[in-house]
Amino acid sequence: MKQLSRREFCSLTAALGATAISTPHGLMAQQATLQLSLAIDPTTSLVKVPVDFMGLSYESGQLAYPDFFSAQNTALIEIFRARSPAGVLRLGGNLSEFTVWSETEPATAPEAGGLVGPDPGHREPRTFTITPLSIRNLKGFLDATGWRCIYGLNLGGGTVEQAVAEGSYVARTLGSRLMYVQFGNEPDLFKHRDQKNKPWTYEEFLTRWKMFRAAFHEKLPEVAVAGPDTATNQEWVKRFTAEVPKEIVMVTSHYYPEGPPTDPRMNIDLLLHPGARFDSSCREALDSAKAAGLPFRMVEGNSCYNAGKPGVSDTFASALWAGDFCLQMAAMGCAGVNLHGGANGFYSPIVGSIKSGFVVRPEFYGLMLAQQFVGRILHPTTVEAQGANLTAYAAGEDGVTDLVIVFNKDARNVEVTLTESAGGFKWATVERLEAPAIDSKLGITFDGAQVGSDGQVHTRAGERLGAHRGRLSVHVPGYSAALIRLG
Repeated sequence: MKQLSRREFCSLTAALGATAISTPHGLMAQQATLQLSLAIDPTTSLVKVPVDFMGLSYESGQLAYPDFFSAQNTALIEIFRARSPAGVLRLGGNLSEFTVWSETEPATAPEAGGLVGPDPGHREPRTFTITPLSIRNLKGFLDATGWRCIYGLNLGGGTVEQAVAEGSYVARTLGSRLMYVQFGNEPDLFKHRDQKNKPWTYEEFLTRWKMFRAAFHEKLPEVAVAGPDTATNQEWVKRFTAEVPKEIVMVTSHYYPEGPPTDPRMNIDLLLHPGARFDSSCREALDSAKAAGLPFRMVEGNSCYNAGKPGVSDTFASALWAGDFCLQMAAMGCAGVNLHGGANGFYSPIVGSIKSGFVVRPEFYGLMLAQQFVGRILHPTTVEAQGANLTAYAAGEDGVTDLVIVFNKDARNVEVTLTESAGGFKWATVERLEAPAIDSKLGITFDGAQVGSDGQVHTRAGERLGAHRGRLSVHVPGYSAALIRLG
């Protein structure tokens, strides 16, 4: 299958962008209510969602400011712990190309509270110096959060010697907190700066990757390695996994459904309709990993590449997209998802600084909902959506479904009737994810409460519903989600 470039993708989605909803988003409550059905099969297990499924991704350059990922950054630690008690922090991004390892600390300490990324796509040459203090502080941060780390090393602009030295210190310091290392970030977008920005070929990438991998195998045989960490080229993923399946423990790549942010067609309606872009990225990467007998993790992605798009990435739409995307990936057997962010990027789930404090953006709410399914077994669901943009996921244990979520990404209100093949329901409680409008940046609530500065949300008991002849009917307003706890 021909790999689409980002430019070609934008052209193919022009028709969809042109059919964007013209009714103001705030008028969504005026739409008619659709009567829909949702059938759940608790006797069949799809997958068990890994306990470390949920994660975040940051630029490696952030390590140049050692006070950020440190045990002293208690405000960020609280939010990470609320986000997941066993998450995964991935360090990489475009700026990993400009990181330099130094065994000695600089004579002048880096500016306190410095923020890095996410990169808006300029790839402007600069230098981010990572030192032993950066890694020691990172260990303290990981210990405090309970998270583990995927550590990216500079393949495009670094040297094998530097990578081995840095990797050695990282492995020795992080210990069991280190999941694996990666060489390079989005190598399918690498260019030779000394050859008029000529793109790297796959063969050039693989040759250099094997050089780094061989050095690690010789010096650091205990350190696990993953890859190829590509941006969009699934042909690279397919070839890579087929050629080096025994050299890696995890297949990794990226996914951004939209971009660039300057394109007016990159809007809320496109974000909520994943289409062919999802299939040509996520499904193909998963298929390549399965063919090689390896797990797959989507280690970087978000709503719109190049740091996100205002009015899309920082709105309630991103919450519905993120929660739905994570659970869709989980249901397909993905090992985990790391959404990219950091600093004050439009798509960053957490923004702010040590000095100003940290707050969560709408997307955080969607990730919070997806976290409810971590460690649980997903059960098949069948939705008769009648053309509505609706998805649903169910989970439980021992052949019993006890948790369901419905994402209504449609302007129309729906009434969803739940049925179960193994019997029926007695009662349920419903906790709702809502906002004043799909493009709202503020006023998002879960069960009537907002996420606090500590990343926690103090909800009520939820709405209690009674079943009728084993069936439950749940009203889900347009552009909202309903988390249903079954009894």
